[in-house]
This record gives sequence, structure tokens and C-alpha cells, in this order.
Amino acid sequence: MSPPVPPPGIADVAVSPEVIRRAADWRTQALGLLGAGRIQEALWPMARANAGGDPWAVATLGYIYALLGLSEAAERHETAALNYLSREGLSQEGPHQESLGNDASCTAALACAQAWAALRQAEAQPQEADWQRAFQCVQHASSLPSLLTPHLWLALARGLREAGEAAQAVQALQTAQTAQGKADQAIPAEVWAAEWTLTLTLISGQVVDEQGAEDAPVESEARGKQKQGTLVSSAKHGESAAHHTPTPASPDARALRALAALQLQGNVGALTELADALEAVERVNLRRTCAFALAERLSMLGAHRAALAAVHSYPLFPRPTEARDWACRGLLLRRQHHDCAALRDLDAALQAPGSLPPPWVVRVRLHRADLLYRQNLVPQALDGLREALPGLLRLSAPQLLAPDLAELTTLMQLAALEPDLSIWAEQADQAVHRQGPQQAEAWAGWTLDTLGQTTLRRGGQPVPLRWPETALLIAYLTLQGEVTRTQAELDLFPDLPPKQTLALFRQALAELRAHLGPDAVRVGGPKRYPTYTLLVPVALDVQRPSAVAAAPGLFLPLLPHTGWVAERRTLHRLTDQHFIEQQSRKAKDQRFGGYD
Repeated sequence: MSPPVPPPGIADVAVSPEVIRRAADWRTQALGLLGAGRIQEALWPMARANAGGDPWAVATLGYIYALLGLSEAAERHETAALNYLSREGLSQEGPHQESLGNDASCTAALACAQAWAALRQAEAQPQEADWQRAFQCVQHASSLPSLLTPHLWLALARGLREAGEAAQAVQALQTAQTAQGKADQAIPAEVWAAEWTLTLTLISGQVVDEQGAEDAPVESEARGKQKQGTLVSSAKHGESAAHHTPTPASPDARALRALAALQLQGNVGALTELADALEAVERVNLRRTCAFALAERLSMLGAHRAALAAVHSYPLFPRPTEARDWACRGLLLRRQHHDCAALRDLDAALQAPGSLPPPWVVRVRLHRADLLYRQNLVPQALDGLREALPGLLRLSAPQLLAPDLAELTTLMQLAALEPDLSIWAEQADQAVHRQGPQQAEAWAGWTLDTLGQTTLRRGGQPVPLRWPETALLIAYLTLQGEVTRTQAELDLFPDLPPKQTLALFRQALAELRAHLGPDAVRVGGPKRYPTYTLLVPVALDVQRPSAVAAAPGLFLPLLPHTGWVAERRTLHRLTDQHFIEQQSRKAKDQRFGGYD
């Protein structure tokens, strides 16, 4: 991939008396555009303010390049800013120290430049020590009179949230919003509301509307104090920014709202909204988050080509492939059953584990272990689990990995039956399923027992099924995602003639809709080759690592051993052969242990 290049039209700005005179105005305009998420529009006025010698622009210009993903330009301007502000601060010693002149501005701007550099480093190496250093730098910069305080704290909150530290992001957001009233340029109210909506959604496990986000109580900075106050309302933000030039609507706000909706509502409307919002986003980290979320959901629905296209299209400008890019592509390729390519990409991601946030490290190791297990490399898969499961338990928000454990059911069953992994597997299952009210309600809804018996339940109460093929179709759509009717018929009824296959499929689909609702299955694709996607969440017992030990038995026992059922029984052979071997070994050890 070619090296990053600056955006067209942005070059070194010639210094002139007019540029110097209007530097503060250019900086004010640039900060307004930056707060609204119009990064490329902010770059030109910030470059002019930088040429005019405005210390706040000098401190910030490099980070604007970093927001666009132009790392080389960001590092160059960042180094120049630190050198310039350090030199200016030293040269202003003397009579200027007694007033709030260039000396004070340069000192505060230097602290801001150091904070921007620490934030960029933490985003590149999202580890606890790097975020701690970034926090200290931002805190120091905020202790001085600064125009950039809310922008610094907001950048810290965004970085912590993207690194999986949503609880710490709440505190940074509160501090940023408290500093809003003291700022020279206000960040739009819709951005604050959208930031709170996504952050609180990640913590609570349920979608929070914007009004609730504006009024949501947050914790104070002092540890141990009670939750206090409410967030500053959008009206107050409007008053504080009334004297500034109005800024355009924020593309970031729309993307953040779409991400919050997709967090718990993976329907077509949420996917469409996120895809549309992604087109206007310019902040590279938010573009990556949106693209990866969109790709993950598309991949789970079976739209693998669209998922890979979403991942490859997120950079606005050419940039090297990073560890997170390798990791996401490896996960998508694994779902396509391109095992060799997926393993290669996941290994590439782990070449620089410090470049991955801790949740991503755990995800990569889990999916890599599953690939090894699918290739019958059981010892290596177990070693991968021994690295992944303790890391999962150390995460501050392990519930974000619940979809991964649900997807890797066979791997987690392997862990549940290994003596040294069973406790970790059970603790991991409990940790990821500490849901908020809405998630708990979903899990308390539809469930399907498939091991040793076939029972559909709603809220714990059995729901009688007339046809065994209905349970088969529910399990198939839940585990496979989006499928074509032709693929489903070949997988589920491979030994039957076409007419009988079609009749059984329609019969099962009709009973499924009768119980789960007429809109439970979405039909898409062309009329002659329709696709089917189950939209109602159904929890299968094979998705829980403890299910094997609790209810060992044959997968869907009422159905013949053909097609997809036979494949799943082979994958779940732990439910019979391996389970019996483990139990026999334990019984033998207990019986003859006294003779050792």
C-alpha cells in the first residue's frame, strides 16, 4: 500500500501580515469545525492559524492530521509544534511573565501539544499504561488556562471507549462537558448527546435515547461519592455557543447514534442507517469502528463479500494495514471458512499485540483457537484458550464478547470438558452474560434445547412443536445466519426429492412463523433464489459451554443422521464420545486413586 499523502489542496501556508492578524479567527473557525466532526474542512483554517503563529493552532494541527489517519504528517507537525512551543516558552522569559501574554499561552499550548501527542500514542498502542499517561497529560493541560480543554477530554473519552473502557470514558465525558462552559468554542449539543447515547448503551446494555443521555446522571471524579447532578442540557450548550458562527450538522453524531442502535438491534434498518452515516464520517477511528461493526453484522448475516468491502473501504487516504485491520479481516475470513487465510491474518494481528485493545486481543486468540481446533490441532487450540480465557476475565466489559462466545460454541464446549479450563470457561460464560435489562429480557425469551431432546421454550415454558423439522430450521437459521433456500434444502434434506424437500421447508417455515411471529424471518434476494434470515433471537443450549455437561446427548435426536445434522453432530461429538471418555477417566482416577 502506498504511503499516506496529504489531502489535496493542503500545503504549507505562506506567512503574511494578513495571516498573522487573522490567526485567532482562523483557529476559532477550525475548532468549531473540529467539534462538529468536519475534519477536512477544519484542516485549512487550522493550517492558516498555525502559519500565523497562533499557539493553540500550532499545538493542534498535528492531531487533526492524525484524525484523518495521516500518521506521517501528524508526527511531523507534532514534532515541529513541540520544538516551536518549547523554544517560544524559553524565549519569553522576563517582563512578559507578569501578565497573561505569549509566555502563558505558549506554556499552556505546549501542555496541550504534549497531551495530543500522548493521546495519539495511546490510540496507536491502546494499553493501560499508555492511556494512564494520556490521562495525566490531559489532566495537566486542563490545569492551565486553555481553549482546548473540552476537546482534549472528549478525545480521551472517545479513545477509552474504543479501547473497551466505557466506564472510564463516562468520567472523561463528564469532565469534558464540565469544561464546555469555559471553552472559547463550544462543541455542538448533538455531539454531546450522541457521545453519551453510545457510551451509556455500551455500559447499560440497552439503547439510551438522546434526551435520556442529556439528563443521565454520571459519577463524580472523586471515588466513592454518590452519583450526582445531571448533564448540561442542550439549551445551555446552545446559549454558551450562541456568539459563535453556526457549524454544520455533525456527521459524527449520526454515526454514533447508528452504532448505539446497532449494538442491540441488528435489523436491516440499523445496518442501512450505519452504512449511510459512515459515508460522511471523516475521523478515521470512528470510520474504522463503524466499518468493523457493519462488517461484523453483515458477516453474521452471510453477506461476506459486502463485509470485506466495508472493511477495505474505511480509510479516507492510503495507509498501511494495521493490526486491527488484520484482526477484523481474519474474523470475516473465518466465517467464510477460508481457514488458512484467516489463520494467516490473525497471526499477523498478533505480531503486534500492543497495537490491539485488550478486547481485540482476546477475540483474536479465541477465533484463532477455533481455527486450530477445526484443523484438528487440539493441543494448540487448548493453548490458545489458556491465553484467551484469563484475558477475557480481566476485561472491564467482558459482556461485549458475548456474541463471540455464542459463535464459538464447539470451542467453548471443548474448554468446558478440560479439567484446567472448565472453571475459566464457566466464569467467562457468566461474565459475558451479565446483561442489562433489555438483554436479560431477550435471553429470557425464546430458547431451544437441542442436546438429548428437542424443546422450544418461551420464558421457560415449553412450546409444543408439531414437526421436528421446525426445530431443525430454527437451529439452522440461528447458527448459520443468512442462507439461500437452495442451500438450506441441500443442507437439511439432502436425501429427499426436490418436491418433498420444498414441502418440508415450507411446512417448517410456516410453523416457525406461527410461534415466533410473521416477521420472524426476513426474506430477501431475487425471487427465484430467495434468502432467509432469522430476526428473532433464539438462545440454543449448544451456545453455552456448560450445556454439554448438564445435558449430554445427541444433537437433535429426532432427526436422521444426514446433511447438516450429521455435520453438527460431528462438531458436537464432545456430547457423546469425548464426554464419556472424560467421565470414564475421572471415575477411574477416583476409584484407583487410593492405591497410588
